[in-house]
Amino acid sequence: MLLDTASWLGGWVLIFKQAGIIFAPPSQVNETLVWLAAAMIGVPGVAQILLARFGSGTGMGDSPRPAPAPESSSSSPGELSGTDR
Repeated sequence: MLLDTASWLGGWVLIFKQAGIIFAPPSQVNETLVWLAAAMIGVPGVAQILLARFGSGTGMGDSPRPAPAPESSSSSPGELSGTDR
């Protein structure tokens, strides 16, 4: 509970700092800090956006490997195997 509250408040502090509310406005808004703050506050979907935008394995030629095909049994589709009888 305390960690959640600290994270939520920290997110708002980052938002206020980037927006120039209460704090001196920054010379340039850091978009990464704004996304991080939104994730800390708990804006729905931000974690997925962050992974898609800054996640590893994107654009580096890495392609997910397909799952291996299940082994086929020697019995015909209509036949029951020895364990299914």
